Amino acid sequence: MDQYVEDRPTLFREVLTHLETVRNDPSTGLHEELLRRASRNVDTHAPRGTLWQILHQGEQILQTLQQDPRPLTVLLEQVVLSLPFDELKETITSDKLESGLKSPAAAIQLFILAYLRKAADLPSGAAFVACSPSLTQSLVTTWLASESTEVADKSLETIVALLDVDSPSTSTFVVAQSSSGEARGQGLLWRRVFQDPNVYSQLFRWTSLTDSNHDISTKKGQQQVTISQGRLFDFIARLAQIDWSQITTSSLPDVEQHFLKGDSGNQPYGGILRYAASDMIDKSDYLMEVLRQDFFMRLLAVVEENNSRGVTSRLLHAIKSDAGINQNGEPNANGLHL
Repeated sequence: MDQYVEDRPTLFREVLTHLETVRNDPSTGLHEELLRRASRNVDTHAPRGTLWQILHQGEQILQTLQQDPRPLTVLLEQVVLSLPFDELKETITSDKLESGLKSPAAAIQLFILAYLRKAADLPSGAAFVACSPSLTQSLVTTWLASESTEVADKSLETIVALLDVDSPSTSTFVVAQSSSGEARGQGLLWRRVFQDPNVYSQLFRWTSLTDSNHDISTKKGQQQVTISQGRLFDFIARLAQIDWSQITTSSLPDVEQHFLKGDSGNQPYGGILRYAASDMIDKSDYLMEVLRQDFFMRLLAVVEENNSRGVTSRLLHAIKSDAGINQNGEPNANGLHL
């Protein structure tokens, strides 16, 4: 059976007419099927002018819409992802993005995350984000604190993508007007996350069981802490594939020492890895211990995949031990098993 192919010019005209109707009367119901069809047909080959019209009208509607905005924001996300970030950044500000991340509506947050995910196409996009301490802090907070799994997952994907393109070891092919070439990351966002106390401390304050931004006096707050802890495990494991030294080396001792217990002199690693591995979770929480072992299994896989990445034998031994693997490469008899 032949697949139906949309007449895109006609479809987009219908969408623009519908958006104009909704803009003039915010109580008008969104035509969900029409917007879904449009979302499926938006890509980088769609007329640039049409995409900008949809984006501008859609953003105006979001300010007055009296219903669930998700059918519209899904379309707007596709539009944003189909436009070059060098053009998008001329129409947005860090304040606008930060305000959107703080919206109580998950649909708005996901729409804003599309802008930030698009920024990860270029090192200059990561630099744009890094230039705003409050925007970076809001992005980290959204990832660690959101009660929406979808928002948290998209936030993590966005942060990792931004850090990846910003890494000095990453080369990105860039096309600018009539020229093209490679651009390397400047490390600006890495420094913002790991060297700015207000940003770096968020990695601890949303995951700590003793000094938390969550309300740990309540059962819900304690549950939210453990969810944030799982997200931090995932974050560190992903970053290990990009910059091993960053996760194992102390960044801001004054921040770290507030959340660490005891002397770190005998530890084979420091920084955010030491906190997550030794001081973050409640060791009596069996589920978190299982997640912790799974985390170390992921780290071990990164080390082995990259021929140990210059990891010392002491550190490798510690990772294997925490992963429940003995020195013969076999699971420990008393290890936790997923």
